[in-house]
Amino acid sequence: MKAQQLWTDRHLKDDKTPRTVYDVAFSPTGDRLACTAGSHVVVYDTAKGVKLESLAGHRGDVYCISYSRDGKFFASGGNDKQVIIWNAATLEGALRYSHNDSIQALAFNPQSAHLASCTNTECGIYVQDTRTHPKHKVSSRALTCSWTNDGQYLAIGLWSGVVSIRNKLGEEKVKIDRPGGNPVWSLSWHPQRDQIVVGDWGPKLSFYALNGSMAQREKRLGYDPCFVSYFGNGEYLLVGGSNRKASVHLKDGTMLSELTEQKSWIWCCKQQPGSNHVAIGCQDGTISCFSIQFSTVHSLYKERYAFRDSMTDVLVQHLPTDQKTRIRCRELVKRISVYRNRLAM
Repeated sequence: MKAQQLWTDRHLKDDKTPRTVYDVAFSPTGDRLACTAGSHVVVYDTAKGVKLESLAGHRGDVYCISYSRDGKFFASGGNDKQVIIWNAATLEGALRYSHNDSIQALAFNPQSAHLASCTNTECGIYVQDTRTHPKHKVSSRALTCSWTNDGQYLAIGLWSGVVSIRNKLGEEKVKIDRPGGNPVWSLSWHPQRDQIVVGDWGPKLSFYALNGSMAQREKRLGYDPCFVSYFGNGEYLLVGGSNRKASVHLKDGTMLSELTEQKSWIWCCKQQPGSNHVAIGCQDGTISCFSIQFSTVHSLYKERYAFRDSMTDVLVQHLPTDQKTRIRCRELVKRISVYRNRLAM
């Protein structure tokens, strides 16, 4: 596994101080990439890395951005307490609404016209069809949010370490009181089942079912995670943050490989729909796009064939009988060699 940088850009103010890229979002077709950059929202042509427009509708730093399911709109929110819904075709503001505090997280529902916006004190669910915006209190500062793939539930990660799971109306259905009280800076639902991965500044990764029960063992990290998201249809995780790195992990949290190391914290990393490309955003204003390449690892000696499976396992196959033996290594398998009755990994 290796990552090839496709393009990069950096956002600086007139005095050469950075415009931090806190969040990035791909359009559903993947041809456009929007990012926050200080008080601006910048839109790129994904393939070429060409900047199409820099939008200046906010009066403070922009913290979050999200595309609608049909790609016709994207929303941004930030320190000015404003949410702006932009027309993706004309790149003009289509609607604006406000909260009482800065907007910390945004997420369009993947199945309907609902937009979740979270602040220090409340969570709002804006419904585009009716233009209603009911708001609900949260017990602590909201830091991140994510919808289930079917769009029925929204998970909100809080500064207190709590994960609040709510329905489309914003009503809390499950409250996960997590020991330690470490801030939840990132969380993401699995794309194919009702399981959520939570990254907190414990620092660790935790995994929960929709009912709030622990789904699998926690994975300790040596740094504070600023982002965690599923990659490759849920087979892998993208994780990184204060270590200035973005890494690929197995879906159980096992570390596989580093994608990149930057000069500052990496705040976000998102996958381009339908591809192995990812985009990252950094504290120093850097935005970069990478291609993740998976190579075949295998070896053949006469009738015995060995190959890597699920990145951390090795399958040894006897070709005439098709008998197979699985060897679990629990680490990324980089090389394999078969000779006579011996196997090296």
